[in-house]
Amino acid sequence: MLTPAAASSRLLGRDDEIRCLDGLIDAARDGCGGAIVLRGEAGIGKSALLEHVREKASGFRVLTASGSEFETELPFAALHQLCLPLLDRLTELPPGRRAALEVAFGLDSDRPITQTAERASAPPP
Repeated sequence: MLTPAAASSRLLGRDDEIRCLDGLIDAARDGCGGAIVLRGEAGIGKSALLEHVREKASGFRVLTASGSEFETELPFAALHQLCLPLLDRLTELPPGRRAALEVAFGLDSDRPITQTAERASAPPP
C-alpha cells in the first residue's frame, strides 16, 4: 500500500486530490458511504488517481465500468457493468431497490420503470 508521501511523489501536484480520495476510503472503512466524481480533460491524470484508489482500497471489492460512445443509447449500460458481478446477491437488497434493478436488468419486464423507481426511493420498511 502506498503511503500518502509515496503517492504524492508519484502524482505530482495532486496532494489535495489524494487527501480527498484517501479520506473517502478511510470513511468507507469506518462504515460511512460516499461518492466522488472524477472528471477532466484527457491526459491530466484521472487514471493515475483511480489507480491510487485501487491500491489504497485493499480489503474492498472494487468494481469498475467504462463508457463508450456506442453505449449512449443503451439505458443503464454502466449500471450493468458495475452490478453484474453482484447479481448473485440481488435477493439481499430491500424489495424496492431489488425491484428497480430487476427492471433495469430486464429480469422483470412486467413492472413499469416509473412505478419501480418510486418504490426504490421509498425508505426501507
